[in-house]
Amino acid sequence: MDMTKLRTGADAVLNRLINAMRGASNEIHPQSLVCAVGSLAGYACQKDVRVMFMKKNGLSEDQIFTVMTDKTGRKIFFGDLLNEPLVNEKYSVWAMIGGAVKQRGASLPDVNDIFRYISYVAGGEQFGRPRACEVGESMTDYLKELWLPLAELARQYAEDGELHILYGIALQRAVYTAGGSMNVTEAARIAMESAVSMSKVDYNSFCR
Repeated sequence: MDMTKLRTGADAVLNRLINAMRGASNEIHPQSLVCAVGSLAGYACQKDVRVMFMKKNGLSEDQIFTVMTDKTGRKIFFGDLLNEPLVNEKYSVWAMIGGAVKQRGASLPDVNDIFRYISYVAGGEQFGRPRACEVGESMTDYLKELWLPLAELARQYAEDGELHILYGIALQRAVYTAGGSMNVTEAARIAMESAVSMSKVDYNSFCR
């Protein structure tokens, strides 16, 4: 794993995203930024699990995920393998968020509460929107608008199984930046809610 290359890629992705999200007055809405990058980081976890266990090891979707469907037929994925890049690995998305919060000298949000909440709303009307804040788009809209345009750039820097690390580094930097103009613990909560939510979606049914 080439962390220098991954950091360079994270900077490239984040800079392109920030430029795309700047408003007419050149401002960046911090809640929207961490929601967008968090959504990408979360979905990257699922993509990496698919590459490492389905593409490389020949396992089926049902073998690696617990698959549920909402009332409109969209698939939602759960499972321990998704939680590894989200929260358990050394370079997990949660670890990256924690690094930004620590740099700001603040407290982390309750990650167990985040998982409980997302499990409760998954597939419902509140799924895909962070609690108690306004963002420019829903998480699924950010994923639909940004994943494919950024995919080629991200893959120039990330090997198989490393996309969640690249996007996690980008998210760490986004949360730290957001912490300059808002409560960083709140920024971290929005980021992780977005990541956990979008780690669970079926791109083809949520984003097409």
